[in-house]
Amino acid sequence: MKRIIIFVIVGLVMFGIGFGGGIVLGRSMASSDGASGGGGDTRVIDTPGPIVSLGEFTSNLAGSGRHAITFSPSLETLNDQAAAIVSGVWLPRVKNAILLLVKDKVYEDLTSAEGALQFSEDIKRTLNAQLPDIRGEVPVVRVLFEGFVLQ
Repeated sequence: MKRIIIFVIVGLVMFGIGFGGGIVLGRSMASSDGASGGGGDTRVIDTPGPIVSLGEFTSNLAGSGRHAITFSPSLETLNDQAAAIVSGVWLPRVKNAILLLVKDKVYEDLTSAEGALQFSEDIKRTLNAQLPDIRGEVPVVRVLFEGFVLQ
């Protein structure tokens, strides 16, 4: 009987040491995460450039079904000079390029978020190929959708 009591007491002491150590370690890790702003994970977030809204586009989609798309793209540009170029004399070419690009898309290409992201990248790549570079950099940084409806 004396042996069982000793084992129970030793077990409780070991449990207490482990539990207490876990609490101390958890608190020290939590306080170091809050003090360093995320535990050493330093993210560099670039500020968005000027945004040029292009309005609403509506088009039929390619393929055998009778599907249509309505979307409102906005272009995040490199700087104010790029925004002036896109929204100035190049605006009709920009809109034309987007309309021609969407005409080749089929409904199945655009039903998922991945498809919409790919469409966004296609627009960006097409526009950057047509627009003049600004000091060696492409003028369109991102294509953002303010609205996106498939029918």
